Amino acid sequence: MTATTARHPHRLGRLAATVLSTAVVALGLSVVAAASPAQASTLTLPYLCTFNAPNLAASYDLGISNYPVTITAPDSVNAGNSITASYSFPSVPANLPFAIPDAQVRAEPTVSVRLQGGSALFAVTTTSGSPSSTGTIAAYSSITAPQPVSISIPTTTASGATQNFEPGAKIELVPGTFTYVVVATSDSDLSGSTVTCTPQSTTTAGSKTFVNGVPPANPTSQCVAQAGDTTGGSGCATQQVAYVSILQGNLTQRTYTNTTATTGSTDGSALGSPVQGTSNVNPNATTVNLGTVTSPLAPASIVGNLNDITVSDNRGGTSGWSLSAVLTNFTGSTGKSMNKSTLTATPTCAAATVGEAYDYTAPGKTAISGFDASLVAPGAAAGSSAQSFSGTVALCTKDGQQNSTTDTTGGVYTVRSLVTLTVPAFQAADRYVATMTITLA
Repeated sequence: MTATTARHPHRLGRLAATVLSTAVVALGLSVVAAASPAQASTLTLPYLCTFNAPNLAASYDLGISNYPVTITAPDSVNAGNSITASYSFPSVPANLPFAIPDAQVRAEPTVSVRLQGGSALFAVTTTSGSPSSTGTIAAYSSITAPQPVSISIPTTTASGATQNFEPGAKIELVPGTFTYVVVATSDSDLSGSTVTCTPQSTTTAGSKTFVNGVPPANPTSQCVAQAGDTTGGSGCATQQVAYVSILQGNLTQRTYTNTTATTGSTDGSALGSPVQGTSNVNPNATTVNLGTVTSPLAPASIVGNLNDITVSDNRGGTSGWSLSAVLTNFTGSTGKSMNKSTLTATPTCAAATVGEAYDYTAPGKTAISGFDASLVAPGAAAGSSAQSFSGTVALCTKDGQQNSTTDTTGGVYTVRSLVTLTVPAFQAADRYVATMTITLA
């Protein structure tokens, strides 16, 4: 198979796509795509809810699961300011066989606060949710309260002890239990009843708020320390605020020659006309050579290798990508042909190891200096085995999972694939060529 290459630039703001037509992809092409900054950090979790009537010493399973609860927090906050987060949730279907007369309902959610990746520092429960207007909750109807409910999370003190969040900190807000409290009824047995909803599973992530540095109100550019026996402080200090900008990188693919010999064929490169033979190893990064066989009496298989593909994503965003391939029919130099469905692919796809994380900007196969494999985002999955090239073949798909440290979907990934060619019985003697187009999008 031989190869051609093409580059397709896209507008800023769209998913970067690099299309390279190769037997396995050409050299380091890239497209830059800009992303708009997020204004709020939102997290939605499924909850389970039960109805509790303490005066009746009873609890009712409402049969509710996957009840969506959303917490929204600002994307960033200035150091020293509080964070105002809000809960929102749809009405809870009560499914109770009795009515609750003259009821008022108030929502009381809880959120746990922690530094990213750390343990919980403190929890905040709001009791300031406004009660609903008085009314009867009918049997088998739903319970609702005014929403969204705002929660104010301090960034300077908590639980009676000082807890300062310094500029540059990343605060995670993890939704906890929330309660609908029936605050007034004419039925004493149902007074104080609650609908208690808890997260359906333990979450390892929450909505995130970044703490910005704030320039000093009156920065001091000059300062003279006091001597030990004079009035004034023992010294003075100036405050400096540091800023840095990180530009968006690229989504790229690059191929490197795989010289593993094929199986099921021979090296016939010494053969000349009328039918020229071929070797059974790939000679370069844009050619897959399956070798030479004698026209078989029954279908015969040749197993070869696509050239190794390195996909690099340093866009610094949260977009996934996909790598797919299509093939033309095989055509011979004398006009013979072989259908593209005779070739199948069995790909593998994984985060690159330290030794195989190659720098696509280097002229040759060069490992990235200081590469840290723990910062690669998870979620890269290979396509299924034995995919026929009668249609589009999925080589690898990277979903939207983010690395918990970088908060991006970036990383370096290695994609390989076995290719199996089934030569039909009595296939006409010829030298056959097909072109594979591999698309990164």
